[in-house]
Amino acid sequence: MDFERLIENYCDSLNSKILSIYQTKRANRSKENNENENKTFKVSSDNIFYEPEIEPMSWSWVCARVADMLTHNPHGLTECVMLNKLLSEWQDISVEYRKGIPKTFSPFRTILPRYNTKIRDYELIVRNIKSFDMYISPRLYRFTIDGYYPELFKDRRVRFNRALLSKTAPKLTFLNTGNIIIVLTSNDEELINNLFTDSFLDVTSDDISNGRGFQFWMRVVNIGPKESANLIGFSNKVCVYVRDMLSTRCATLILLDDKIQMANLFKTGDFLGIHWPYVESSLETQDGMIIHYSDLTVFFCLPMSELCKEDNSKKAKGGIKNKFNYRDYSHMIDYKFHHERFFMNQLPSRGLNVTLYGKLERISENAPILNDGNPVDRYAIKLSDKTGYVSITLWGKIGREVTEFQVGQYIVLEGLRTWKNFDDNIDINGDTSIGTMVYNVSTAKGWLAISSLRNCTIPLNTIIKYASNTYLDQFVCRCLINDWKINEELNIIKWYLDDGTGAIWVDAISNISQDILNSIGDALNGSSGHLGSNIKGKMLWCCISILESGNYQLNSVITDYSDSSRSLAQADCHRMLIELQN
Repeated sequence: MDFERLIENYCDSLNSKILSIYQTKRANRSKENNENENKTFKVSSDNIFYEPEIEPMSWSWVCARVADMLTHNPHGLTECVMLNKLLSEWQDISVEYRKGIPKTFSPFRTILPRYNTKIRDYELIVRNIKSFDMYISPRLYRFTIDGYYPELFKDRRVRFNRALLSKTAPKLTFLNTGNIIIVLTSNDEELINNLFTDSFLDVTSDDISNGRGFQFWMRVVNIGPKESANLIGFSNKVCVYVRDMLSTRCATLILLDDKIQMANLFKTGDFLGIHWPYVESSLETQDGMIIHYSDLTVFFCLPMSELCKEDNSKKAKGGIKNKFNYRDYSHMIDYKFHHERFFMNQLPSRGLNVTLYGKLERISENAPILNDGNPVDRYAIKLSDKTGYVSITLWGKIGREVTEFQVGQYIVLEGLRTWKNFDDNIDINGDTSIGTMVYNVSTAKGWLAISSLRNCTIPLNTIIKYASNTYLDQFVCRCLINDWKINEELNIIKWYLDDGTGAIWVDAISNISQDILNSIGDALNGSSGHLGSNIKGKMLWCCISILESGNYQLNSVITDYSDSSRSLAQADCHRMLIELQN
């Protein structure tokens, strides 16, 4: 399919670019050190894959990122912009993730009165609790009392943002900020075990009503985008999906408005200790328990980089109650940046962050189950590629999202979890709490606007002739509208599309027909359902699926304005010339 070829081309281009950048950096470094002054640095093929900075680009990662960009940019992006965005993200995220490099924080020299610290993140060390250069936030008072972890702030790192500078203090002094996190290390194991003793399973409605304070130890599995809060008095929110390390239950941590920037102080994979969060009284939600960062809440963070840097894998003894088990409770392998693409016939037996790309063959109806008395939506889908098919169980929000898709469409599922069961079959599960995301490539208009697709299109006569004999069930073509008819029984419009080499009837699903009409300023005329005459001859870029029934399904379209002079007569003449030549 064209999208697969697009991803392969992007991977090749990016790998070449990354290698070129790395060679230039190394050459400049050698020149600065007066080494090999008269020679150009060259990376040998023997050691190319041992340097994290130039490891091959992950096919799955590129596939998910491109699908994300094209889904959320319906007018498309230029290839230069897309490649630069991919390269930037890859360099910032993947190397950091693999090598355990901490998050980048602003240097101390940027703390000057003319700078607004609302837009900067800092990580500083508290040397002396008695002589603060920051007015302490009221939420931290309980940790400064003698006898209550008195050594907590001894040479302790803290991360914060949104801290204004005092205009009256005789020296550089921060005003208090609620956006502050206490950074832990692997040496704080005793403190963690003593302080964070509660599990999500311990939470009851009576405890919430009585105002009980909870202390949870969790792991960040996914940080969602900023979205509308839909809460009175608040504008925006960010949902952070977390997993309880004592019970493996999941919850949603909500950051509202000015607290949203706290998501810049930790990253996916880090451990969070939450002291006295606000827990919503309704425990029976589709997405699990919901907790908030309140006025009394204090965050503690054990960065994943600390465990990687100090090689604390020896601490992970395998029990689900081991709070340092950063490989998760099942000792699963993280495939977030796996180099090769996973096909349906070669899935890992114990994997996290597995990405699959394939065609939707079946979508089941909701079959909810009870989890500790709470109903949880459950959907099963069948996904296929050229190697076979698999069944995937999707839970909650992600499952409800997939039910809006159509059989025959291609999707990308990112952040899946795989596990080999007792029958040696691999179970595949997806849930927002483990970071699962879905992108519908077939309905994404953005990729139809990419100029390189003009070299990937397939003529309709080839589709008609060979589609039944090859693994070809979705394609992109540039064609014009030749005719149409209305199927009143199915309440859809069937379009007759012509590209000059052949013509086919396609069924327009969802709002595709309305998109076509809106794009050319036409509409249904009268109650009889007749279409205006100016539709004929309009040029479109189309994404079309071939269903098992042999019918063609129109998934997405954009109007092609690049050659408005082309007409139906030109298409007919073009086809006649081909027939005469043959």
